[in-house]
Amino acid sequence: MASKETNSKKHLHFRQLLQEELVSRCRQNPNYSLRSFARALKVEPSALSQIINGKRSITEKMKLRLGSALGLSLHQLEKIPVSHNESASSYQQLALDSFAVISDWYHYAILELTYLIDFKPEAAWISRRLGITKSEANIAIERLFRLDLLAQTPTGRWQDTSENGRLTQISPGLSSDAARKYQRQLLELSMKALQEVPLEKRNHTSAAFCFDTEDLSQAVQAISHFRRKFAEEFQPKKKAREVYQIQISFFPLTKNLQEKESL
Repeated sequence: MASKETNSKKHLHFRQLLQEELVSRCRQNPNYSLRSFARALKVEPSALSQIINGKRSITEKMKLRLGSALGLSLHQLEKIPVSHNESASSYQQLALDSFAVISDWYHYAILELTYLIDFKPEAAWISRRLGITKSEANIAIERLFRLDLLAQTPTGRWQDTSENGRLTQISPGLSSDAARKYQRQLLELSMKALQEVPLEKRNHTSAAFCFDTEDLSQAVQAISHFRRKFAEEFQPKKKAREVYQIQISFFPLTKNLQEKESL
């Protein structure tokens, strides 16, 4: 049965649905693989790999068979075209790709990995370094290249080209949803690091203090300035060996009694 997360979205084409369903299942179960997905769909792993990576076209008959295995109805499948060409504009594809990049933490991490001294342009290496599945890595890599956030040099080296601003081409509503999803993922990763990473390799600290909400705008600007300055100051002069995440949460602990009483 297709996941609720996948069912709640509109898809440009069936290959995208398969990609998102695989990523969703991998996220729910780190041991889930493309081979597991192929077994569930009753198709050869090599064939499914070619379909998901865009190396094999999807026929209408194949869409019905695979869609049925996912628990989708004929009515649902009729609304999902088999290919990108018959579905939506490149702008819509860009918006959905951008949403995925903004909302899934490992896209940014992959871009940062390219600066590491031991970086290898391989999905298997990336999956091991980030603790994600190879399927997640493959789909993310394809998306980053499609958005021109990653480029390959003539020597075969991968280059981070994310400063081109392409991620701004996404509606504010989608951007807000993506940002919330991204922050949830970071909080989950932070909790995991709290349990698994030795204290000498991380820092989890916080402070509670009284605050005047009229200063909120100024406080947010100060946090933004600190974050940028911190990243610039500790940007390695030479190749780095690890990718770190800095996260700052600033939120009220107290409840507004007046707002509560008016409800």
